[in-house]
Amino acid sequence: MASVFLYHVVGDLTVGKPELVEFYETETVESAIRAIGESTECGIPVWRRRSHVGMVESNEMRQQRFLGILTSLDIVSFLAKTHCLEDQDKAMKTQVSEVVVPNNALLKIVDPGTR
Repeated sequence: MASVFLYHVVGDLTVGKPELVEFYETETVESAIRAIGESTECGIPVWRRRSHVGMVESNEMRQQRFLGILTSLDIVSFLAKTHCLEDQDKAMKTQVSEVVVPNNALLKIVDPGTR
């Protein structure tokens, strides 16, 4: 079974999957909860905004803008902190950049024709 898998093209694994949506680090925890609920994945990718809108972006530039993946477990553990329990409205308005664990190594950009 594993040997058969190795001969598939990476593009085959992405057929039918939606385009990767950019959820920005400046969004609130409240909007992140909504986005995670609507997502078909277990978490949402969090990005920095593009510094130059309209410019063609290389894979390296895209990798640098990627912060990490925010999951519902990250949000629950953030909201369970004492300062969040004391002021829930403020906690819901917190930017996701304060919640997501930065790890841009979670994003791997590969050519769709890679075997």
